[in-house]
Amino acid sequence: MGKTITMAALAKELGLSESAVSKALNDYPDISPETKKLVRGKADELGYSPNLLARNLAKKTSNFVGIVIRDVSSIYGEMFKSLNAVARRSNLNLILYDTSQSRSIENACVQNLIDSMAMGIVVVPVSEDISQIRKMTRNHVPVVYLGGKVRVDSVNYVCSDSTAGAETALRHLIGQGHRKIVMLCDGKTSNSRSRKIAVYQKMMRRLGEEEQILYSDAAESDLAAAGYRLGKELLASGKAFTAVFAVKDTLAIGALSALKEAGVRVPEQVSVIGYDGIDASALPLIGLTTVAQPRMEMAEKVIDILRQHAEEPAAPPEHWLAQPGLIIRGSTAACDGSENH
Repeated sequence: MGKTITMAALAKELGLSESAVSKALNDYPDISPETKKLVRGKADELGYSPNLLARNLAKKTSNFVGIVIRDVSSIYGEMFKSLNAVARRSNLNLILYDTSQSRSIENACVQNLIDSMAMGIVVVPVSEDISQIRKMTRNHVPVVYLGGKVRVDSVNYVCSDSTAGAETALRHLIGQGHRKIVMLCDGKTSNSRSRKIAVYQKMMRRLGEEEQILYSDAAESDLAAAGYRLGKELLASGKAFTAVFAVKDTLAIGALSALKEAGVRVPEQVSVIGYDGIDASALPLIGLTTVAQPRMEMAEKVIDILRQHAEEPAAPPEHWLAQPGLIIRGSTAACDGSENH
């Protein structure tokens, strides 16, 4: 390996002060465009690479944001792409952590980001209990909580409006004449899940229909298989239903497989709708009607909040509810009035 080129060596080669070289590399306005071009050209020629840790220590911050996600196989793993695109427009770099649903790993990731002087942290938390994260990050780094688990007035959060989203899904089914609607849920408790269930229960009461809610405690990475099992369980129950509302697209995709395997025609006999708008829902062989979270809007708001709070640490917490939208595909259709199952 070749010798590491330091900023001091680069400055000596150019006949400039280290301060001038540093300013040129960091695009300070008091350095002329000609000098910046000269410095960057020589840096490329000599293979100069800045010591980012030293730079962060000097600046007491950095230009990177940590993204701590409980499971990257969820919608939030896909949302990382939107976050990354928005961050690049702001000259920010992202570092992604997958905590594997472990609170101890989550805490370790957050501490690592604090020690590395991250500009900000985005957390899709494992639990609604964020007391340890708040204790660790207080007065150190701005944090935005992404997703439906955390909606606390005293912290920054961005999430989709799960009440509006569930209403959109169910009104779509009811508007097509469906009355006997089954709800599929993962077993993880969260504010967003509770809101979706409350909407379902309210609408079933209005219709005078029986509530049918099936749960699975599978991990997010196993929800497609869990949806398949719930679909089989539903068919074996012998109860009548004409539509299925799943709180995750992955659950809905699994249920679709179980229905089709049993010879149930979708959407002619049973309609299925999901929630999230994951990429796989649009595949031709799936064609899932879904209520999609507006990923790019949410990403833009997350980065905007982080930047504002990095500049103004004493600014009050910000809360933003994104409005999800209905995407109609081939898994839902008008009910013919018969109770198929």
